Amino acid sequence: MPLIPDWKNRSILIADDDVSAHALLSAILKPTGINIYSAYDGTEAFAACIEYPDIQLIIMDIRMPEMNGVEATRLIRKYRADLPIIAYSALNQPEYKHLMRKMNCEEFLLKPVHPDIILATLSKYLDPQPRVPSSLDIFLS
Repeated sequence: MPLIPDWKNRSILIADDDVSAHALLSAILKPTGINIYSAYDGTEAFAACIEYPDIQLIIMDIRMPEMNGVEATRLIRKYRADLPIIAYSALNQPEYKHLMRKMNCEEFLLKPVHPDIILATLSKYLDPQPRVPSSLDIFLS
């Protein structure tokens, strides 16, 4: 059983028009205590990023109504360029992976994602980096 991270002080946005995808990700992430915002199209995803500055990461579906994940990512990057975005799709096609990489998405995950993979992927961006002792620390101790 993998260690469940403590993300009580973290917030993410799940942008996906598929209600079952939201339910699956929410079920995987619930034990971490993370705050989850939801968007069901790209327009809602962009609005949420502006409205909720505490969002620290986005899981972005590529194909959504109104505005797709590519366009939403493009807009979000203009306002919050440093926000990690993980592309999340059932489409395992090289052109989508290339396009999302071009949009500077940090990761590309295929649906459905295994719980260990989603936790490990999010940990890269949500867990504080361990502090590496410097030579000065060693000298002072």
